[in-house]
Amino acid sequence: MANNPFRLSALICLFYLLSVASTSAQDLRKDKSFFQKKKGEFGLWLKQNKLDRIFIADSVSVSTQKVTLFLRPQYKGAHVCDSIQRAWDKLEQDNRKVNGQYFHERLLHKWAFLTEVREDQVEVVVRCHDPAHFMAKVYSKNGKVPVEQRSIRSAAVAEVSTPVSLQDVNIGDNKALVRGKNVTAVCNTARRFLVNTYKGKGTPVLWKARVDSSYTAYDEFILEVTHLSYEICPDGYFEYHRIYVKGLQKGEDVELSWEFQGKYGSGIVFPPRKNDYKDMDLKYKSNLEEYQRRLFKKLTDYLRQ
Repeated sequence: MANNPFRLSALICLFYLLSVASTSAQDLRKDKSFFQKKKGEFGLWLKQNKLDRIFIADSVSVSTQKVTLFLRPQYKGAHVCDSIQRAWDKLEQDNRKVNGQYFHERLLHKWAFLTEVREDQVEVVVRCHDPAHFMAKVYSKNGKVPVEQRSIRSAAVAEVSTPVSLQDVNIGDNKALVRGKNVTAVCNTARRFLVNTYKGKGTPVLWKARVDSSYTAYDEFILEVTHLSYEICPDGYFEYHRIYVKGLQKGEDVELSWEFQGKYGSGIVFPPRKNDYKDMDLKYKSNLEEYQRRLFKKLTDYLRQ
């Protein structure tokens, strides 16, 4: 069949329109008001974990591909930038020691979770400009979460009170040692276990759980589950669970750490859109922590067989 110029032109126009629509759909600026609201939720999370004595969720910047949260020091006075740097260093070290992750990783994971975009589309910037300068920029690149720091320390550094290693963020253990195993094998087995655990769940009527485990690396993975109810919230809300698991090879053993976050939302027939959900940390924290504790006890017992 000979090529029809009109048909060819129509196909080209259709391809162009689809390309434009796809590009437009990726423009995060259209959801700026939604991201601004999530700044308030982040501030509530800081307050619940006693971090509001150190940080304030100051502002949000949105570009086509990036949503940046800016944090600034809560306290005032001399050597404020030195003080925020000291608090930052202490939180980084202590959280890594107790929870198996650095503090900056927890900040980025929380911001991505609240804004409901990919981790490579968010940043968290802690900054202080007066009297000395301190900045910590946290972002995701190639599946990793690096932090860039710039600081000028003066001779006098104020002592800053910090929460105890952010233990209240995840009550109970969220780190385990699996002996005599390979990190890739452990992460693959953990992912399959969690997928199989969730795929039989859902709501009492109409919905089966939707499980997304598309982000997977050799030493970490993210599991997102929607269309759930009566798992954590006793009030029958729709639920969204997000689980981040990271493995670290330590000689012949594997250190496994995890981060469990949940949201809830109301609906009549259909579950709410993801951005209609609210953070469980702010209302159902004890329920969430108990659920996490039971789930990961089952997981670690299985991995150690």
